[in-house]
Amino acid sequence: MAGQSPAERLFTITCCLMAAPSNGLTKQALYQAVPGYQSAENNEARERMFERDKKDLRAAGVQLEAVQIDGEIERYIIAKGTFDWPKDFKLTPEQLGLVEIAAKAWNTKQFAQSARTALARLKSLGYVDVSRELNYIAPRLVVKHKAFLPLAEAIDESKTVAFDYRVPGDEAKTREVNPLRLRLIEGEWVLLAQRGSEIRNYLLRRIIGRVKNSGVSFPAVAQEVISKAEEDLVQFTKSNKAVIEVLEGTEAWWHFGEMARVELTFMDEELLAEDLLEFGSEITVLEPESLVNKLRQKLERVVSQHA
Repeated sequence: MAGQSPAERLFTITCCLMAAPSNGLTKQALYQAVPGYQSAENNEARERMFERDKKDLRAAGVQLEAVQIDGEIERYIIAKGTFDWPKDFKLTPEQLGLVEIAAKAWNTKQFAQSARTALARLKSLGYVDVSRELNYIAPRLVVKHKAFLPLAEAIDESKTVAFDYRVPGDEAKTREVNPLRLRLIEGEWVLLAQRGSEIRNYLLRRIIGRVKNSGVSFPAVAQEVISKAEEDLVQFTKSNKAVIEVLEGTEAWWHFGEMARVELTFMDEELLAEDLLEFGSEITVLEPESLVNKLRQKLERVVSQHA
C-alpha cells in the first residue's frame, strides 16, 4: 500500500484518528500508521505531504484539531461526534432539492467548492432521491466585486491582506487588516476584519484596486467576538432608515415591489444615494433629510456636467 493515492491517504488518516485514543496521535505516529507517508522521498517531502493533507481534510469538513496535552508534543485529534447525524433528522426529496439549488447558486470558486462538499456529504448519508422539479428556479449568485475572491481565500487561510480603501470626501488610503468574515447586508457586501485590537467593517464597493495577500498568518479570533461585531453591524444597519415615494408604472415601481411608499434600511447613506440616483425622477426621497440633500447634490452635479 506504499503507493496510496491522495484520497486513500486522507481516508486512512481519518480512520486512524477516529480509532485513536482520546488524546489523539502524534505526527510521527501517523507517519508510521499511514502507508502513503512511507513512500515519501525524504522527511521534507513527507512534511509537505502532511501539510497538504491537513488542509484538504479541513476543506472537506473534517474537524481536524492540533492539541497539546500537559505541554507534551503536538497531537492530532478529530472531535468526537463530528460524523454523528442528528437523531430523528430526515430530509425530504423536495428539501434536498432546495439544498442542491442553494449549492449550485454560488458561482465563485470559494463557495462553489464548499457547497459541493456539503452536498456530497448529505448524499453520502443516503439522501440521493433529489427532487428535480425545482431545478427550473435555480438562481445564480454573482459577486461583482473583484476583491471578493481574494478576501474569501485570505479568510479561509487566515492570512493578512492589504488594500486601498476610499471613504467619501477623502483620498484612498492603504489598510492592512486580518480578514474574518464576509457578509451580504442590505445588498452590500461587507468585510469584517481585525485592525489593531478592533474589529472594523469595510464595504467592498469602497475597495480600490487589487487585494494583496501578505502570506503572513494571523492568530485566530474567538467566534463569539466576531459574532458580536456582526450583530452590532446588523443592528447599526437596522437603525439607518429611509422612506421613498415611488412613481407608479415605472422601472422603480417594479424594482421596489409595486409599492408607492417604501421604507428602506441601509448600510451606507452615500452608496444608497448613488443607487437611488439611477431611478432619477421615478422616486422621491422623503426622509432622512441628509439623504435628500445628498441625492439633490448628486443630481445637481449631473445637470452641471451634462446639461
